[in-house]
Amino acid sequence: MSDDEKQTPAVESPVEKAPAPSEKPPTAGVEVMDDARTRALTEALQSSFKVIRVIMVILAVAFLGSGITTVENNKQALHLQFGEYQETLPPGLHWAWPYPIDEIVQIPVKENRTITSDVGWSTTGAAPDEKKPQPSAQFNPTYDGYTLTGDGNVLHVKAEMNFSLDETKGDAIKAYELGFSDITGFLESVLDNAVYHASASRSAIDAYTKQSDFRNAIERRVKKTISGIDSDLRIKINSLTLDVTVPLDVKSAFDAFLVVQQESLTKVKKAKDAATSTMANALGQAKVIEGGGRTAANILLTSVQAEAEAFSEQLPYYEENHGLFEQRLIAETMQRVLTNAVDVFYLSGRTPRIWLNRTPEKRKLKEGGTP
Repeated sequence: MSDDEKQTPAVESPVEKAPAPSEKPPTAGVEVMDDARTRALTEALQSSFKVIRVIMVILAVAFLGSGITTVENNKQALHLQFGEYQETLPPGLHWAWPYPIDEIVQIPVKENRTITSDVGWSTTGAAPDEKKPQPSAQFNPTYDGYTLTGDGNVLHVKAEMNFSLDETKGDAIKAYELGFSDITGFLESVLDNAVYHASASRSAIDAYTKQSDFRNAIERRVKKTISGIDSDLRIKINSLTLDVTVPLDVKSAFDAFLVVQQESLTKVKKAKDAATSTMANALGQAKVIEGGGRTAANILLTSVQAEAEAFSEQLPYYEENHGLFEQRLIAETMQRVLTNAVDVFYLSGRTPRIWLNRTPEKRKLKEGGTP
């Protein structure tokens, strides 16, 4: 036997003994505790997952429900998908994917909008108390706003246009909202152009005195310019008001001309009224005369017809005995002629005869005389 073997004691292999039936393994309590914790954790996770699923369903419903939009009666809406136009939506309830997928932009189509053109009224940057033309000894076109007229004069013109969108045209809503980067600036430029164009097409006195024609010309120019640039942009001009004046240093001369023109118009109107009255009276008198002539003609015609009928009735008697008929006619005629005669001298046949009234006429007494 070697020294190592002597020094190393013999180690016996452990022999496991089976535990007695009444004894429990030492790790049994730990395993039971771990199983309870695992079950509790599993149940907690399952409850959490249920809550999360409910929350996810609620969030999904809320997400989808957020795409429901109500378009009011006085509005229309543009349906955009990723910023691109899809359709125009009428008033009512609509659904679309929530932002940022879809977007519904509501536009008040019946809302009145107002733009103003003051390029012919005052220069931009003027003081608040100098927004309207000021009297001056010398007109300064670099400071005062003005428009040139067709006869080489100048006017101060301020235009205010009230308009709304044509809700019957879906393309008009799209063009107004998406067709221009600055729609207000565009419409103001159109109105400025219309003011300049209408001023240049007439004289200063016509623009100053006939402002209704001036306003109609501006309105026509606005519509023509808009339709020429974008035929889809349809607007309804509700009102267009103008403030037109001439340079204040010559305004008195224009006003004097207006007074003379008004007097001339008044006199012309009176003359036309008198001519109309005279013509009416003349026509009335002509109708009266014409009616009298027709009445006289009818009476004469009736009389002639009656006499013709009478002669026709007497014709057989005349043809039967000419002499007797002539004597009877003479007697009837003399009786009618001598009805109111006072002194009668009558010659008949070859033997002269004088017929006198049986009762001589009584002499009339003069006033204050004796019988």
